[in-house]
Formats: sequence, structure tokens, C-alpha cells
Amino acid sequence: MSGPSEALARTDVAGALTGLAERGLTAPARLLRPDSPRPPGAPAIDVDQLERRLLADCVDPAGGEELPGAQALWRDGRWWHTTLRPGEAIETLAEQPTGQVVRRVRVPLHRGYEPPDPSWLGAPVEWRPCPDCRPHNRLRACDCRLGDRPADSDCPHCCGAGLRASALRCYTCGDTHRLYQAVLVTVTDLRHRVVHLTWQAGTPEVAPLVATQPNGRPVVQLPDRYRLGSWAAVLGARPEDLRDADGGHDLDRNLRDGYVTLPWAGADPVGEYARSAGRGAAAGRLIVVAAPPDAPPLAELLRLALGLDVALVVTVCDLRHNTGDPLLADGLRWSVEVKPRDAPVLPDDLPYRPSLAAALAWCREGLTDAVASAVPADPAVPIPVPWSGPRDLAGDPEPDLLRLAARHAGQAVTVRFTRAGCAVHRHDDDGLRLLAQALDLRGV
Repeated sequence: MSGPSEALARTDVAGALTGLAERGLTAPARLLRPDSPRPPGAPAIDVDQLERRLLADCVDPAGGEELPGAQALWRDGRWWHTTLRPGEAIETLAEQPTGQVVRRVRVPLHRGYEPPDPSWLGAPVEWRPCPDCRPHNRLRACDCRLGDRPADSDCPHCCGAGLRASALRCYTCGDTHRLYQAVLVTVTDLRHRVVHLTWQAGTPEVAPLVATQPNGRPVVQLPDRYRLGSWAAVLGARPEDLRDADGGHDLDRNLRDGYVTLPWAGADPVGEYARSAGRGAAAGRLIVVAAPPDAPPLAELLRLALGLDVALVVTVCDLRHNTGDPLLADGLRWSVEVKPRDAPVLPDDLPYRPSLAAALAWCREGLTDAVASAVPADPAVPIPVPWSGPRDLAGDPEPDLLRLAARHAGQAVTVRFTRAGCAVHRHDDDGLRLLAQALDLRGV
């Protein structure tokens, strides 16, 4: 068992929140009490003392026998301690690829003492079972039922049953097996500012029709208080900076702008919106980060790529002319990748990140593997020495990239930077087209 001081030192906010949905699939959903008193300021914490208390809780005071573990929970401005005791063993049978069946036994742990509920915890959230999956097996809604169509009796996958075995998550509930009547959304900058929003089915709202899907379903837009893009501005962030705190995934545009597709005219827009927002969220809680990702400047990443004699491939697509159309992607889409020096640009290498910072953060996350893959397979080919005299950079290439993207609005433009210069490609409907080659983007 590692000590609390060591565990806290190794854990950041992103690490603590990643995997929250998987860990809390069966957690009960509760509302927040807006009128609850604020807990007093957190006192100074002696982490060593906390560690000693946890180690002491690992021993049964009655019999002196060693217990499986202990827990410390932070609630209402104080620590609550509890022992962990083994529960009844759970036996499962797992089939192997060879056809053999393996017996596995898991012993869950239970708290010896359950701390009282926090003062800010409100009433339970009502829910109904998901109709499109079965909790105790891998049956999921078949593809023949997409778009709320009836099951196809001639479907080769489900033979008309409407359910088929699948290793994927249930699209309707995200494997929580529950459809909540309300979802609690927390928008935070991870520093000092936070906003809690409750979207509850049955709330009457004026939601004007803004579009119609090709299948005839109406698309409506909810007021500002349901648009997370508006709340991002309140917290001093841009709408494209919004991302799910659990894993850092980019936020869906519908949640950003308040769009919801109704299954039929007259359906409850807030209920459909809450169901969509709460899909796969642990305990009906969606935590959204409203802050730009921690990313290096593009010029620094370019300088690093040239120093390693690899290619930096930047793709941008200007879709700002689609703003206001809920059926089309809008804004700017970016992609930044480090590739081997001679790797070609592919027609299907299209951008999908909502901001340059998000693309740069994603590129840095996979930078180690990308640089390793650029090492020549032939041991006789020398590896360039890092920082071995790349040419001086003219400056930040972002303004020139935006200029090129605006000139070819609606089409993705890829710029491949190497020590030899840059090559500009445009992704057309019939493939890839080389537009220009130059020493830098100022000459394009």
C-alpha cells in the first residue's frame, strides 16, 4: 500500500477524473441542494498523520487481525475514516478463445463504516431501465434498429429480435443501464470558478425549430442556460475549449449550442437533451472543463520536428461559414501530427480537433511514439542529431495557416513542414492536390 502523500503527489486533476464513468456506473444519482451551507475553510492537513491513521485502520481493533485495507473520504471539510472488510465472494465463468471455461472468484470490499451524506446532497434522481441493452450479458440494440426503426425480421445479425451480442457500449445509455430524468452538469475552469446546472425532464421551455433532419425529425434549440458555450464565456473560456473532464474528449456541438433532435414533433426537448447529455455519465453527473488545454506553441513543436529531421503535418479546415446550421460542422478543425520525413500526405488525413491548442495537446501526448516510429528501420541509416542546425523559423505559422484555410473554405488544407521547406496540399472530393511548395508559408 502506498502512502497518501505519495499517492497525492502522483495524482493530478486529469488523472483523478479519468475513468470516472467506469468507476461509477452503478453509483446512485442525486441532485445538489443549492441552499446548503458552505463547509468551513479546509484546515491544514498533516498528510503523515493521515497515513498513520489509515495504516491503523487496516487492523481490526477487536481481534487484532489484519484487514484488506482502509479508506479516508473528504466530505464537508473533514476526513472520514473507515475500514474495508471482505464481502461475499462472487463467482464468474469466462469463456476463453479456445472454448474452455475459466472460473474466476472476486471478493468485493465493503466499508465498515459509512460516513453521513454530504450536506449539499439532494434528492435522488428518478430513472428507468434502458430498453436497448441487457445488464448481465453483451446484448445491445441491433444496427437494424438505428433511427428508432422496428427490428428487421430479415436482419442477419439479430433475426428480428432487435438485440445482438456486441463488445461495444450501449449507444442509448453508455452501459449505465439507466436513463435518468435529470442530469447535473458541472462546468469549471479547474481553478476557482464553477457552475452547477440541473437539466430536468418535463421542464417547460421555449425551443424554436431550427432545422429538420433528412429523416424528418425536428431539430430545436434550447435557451442560453442550456448552451454550454454560453457558460464557457462566463468562465472566461472559448466554446471550443470545452471538453469532458473524464478523458478530455471534445464536447459535442449539440451541448455547446443547445441543439437537440426530437424523436417526434411535440416531444419533451429538455428530457431528450438531458438524456443525451447524461449518456454514459456516472450517477447522471457530467463534469465539463472550460479551459484551454495545456499545449506547447506551434512554433516550438515545429522547431523540435525540424531539429529531429522529421515532418510536422498540420491540417486545418475552415467551416466557419456553417455557423448557425445545426446539421453541419462549423468553426475551425485542426490536426497536428509528427510523421517520418518521407511519409506521404494521405487523402483521408482530415482534421477533427476544435482548436489548434487541442490538436497540439493531442500531438504532444503521442509525441514519444511518433518520434520512435520515425526512426529508420535500416540500422545502416544514421539518425540525425537533435538540434543539429535546423533553419531559423520565420515566426508563428498560425496566421498563414488561417489565411490558407480561409482561402479554401470548406476544404481541408494540409501543410507538411520539413527541413527542405513546406508543401501545401488541398483535400478535394477526387483526392489530394498539391498546391504549392516553398521555403516557408509566406511565399505561398
